[in-house]
Amino acid sequence: MSKRRYPPIGCLIPFEAAARLGSMSAAARELGISQPAISRHLQLLEADLGQALFQRNRRGLSLTAAGRDYRDAVTLGLESIARATAILRAQGGDQTIRIAANFGFAQQWLMPRFGRLRATYPNLFFRLLTSDQDDDLTLANSDLAIRFGTGDWPGWQSVQLFEEEVFPICSPAYLDERPHLRDPEITAADLPEERLLHMDEVNARWLEWSTWLRLQGVKPPAAKAQLLYSTYPLLLQATLAGEGVALGWRGLVDPLLQAGSLIQILPGLHRPEHGYFVSYRNRHPAEKVLRDIVGWLLAEMRQEPAA
Repeated sequence: MSKRRYPPIGCLIPFEAAARLGSMSAAARELGISQPAISRHLQLLEADLGQALFQRNRRGLSLTAAGRDYRDAVTLGLESIARATAILRAQGGDQTIRIAANFGFAQQWLMPRFGRLRATYPNLFFRLLTSDQDDDLTLANSDLAIRFGTGDWPGWQSVQLFEEEVFPICSPAYLDERPHLRDPEITAADLPEERLLHMDEVNARWLEWSTWLRLQGVKPPAAKAQLLYSTYPLLLQATLAGEGVALGWRGLVDPLLQAGSLIQILPGLHRPEHGYFVSYRNRHPAEKVLRDIVGWLLAEMRQEPAA
């Protein structure tokens, strides 16, 4: 028997929403992801099928003949899956809350508190979804999403957990190697000569070195970064190992600063309109439970000791 060749499964929900609503913008609002993400999913699906499913024009989208046939099949399949899922959830009697967060927040802030979260809600099951690209379907599949930005996401209720404060950090070993960094007169202008550790720029809302330096009135180094770290935990691991200077976020690196494992070497850049927000979609069927969990997260945040 030959192996079944399925379409890109993650593209089917964006396709169904865009076909039903006739607009990528409307599909993006419904799913809580960005319009470019919808466009990428549709392009990937069309490339896999080898033919156009939509005609694109100024007024929106219209289905081709192939698109109409495919919409009917996909809608039938998704409705069947939704019915089967509802039956199994009702039989199980347990409620699962899916929490989406980026790798850095999940490891540095959320995981140390996960035991207390489960103990506070013993009748709930929690599933953690991690991704550094918050415009993908991880968000659409989540109940609560801890997101970085300004909190302005149409279709979502958002409450700020932390205001953004970003500052250079390094290990004591690196500081011993570069003792001039202990000089109280050091400024941001001295940093381009250091070994700066860079995150791969997967999310334009996060500050990276070139933007941080420009906001401090300093020209970034011209040389391209030799090594990019794909997740914030990997970058922190390199910083702890004395590989160089990284950017630290208030709320994420505070325990490492308090333990002396990392050292803040300059004042932070504070952008109160940015930060980490906890969000859930409007009219979520479990809104009462989600509001209570949001309150728990805020209470945990307020118990943070000052760095």
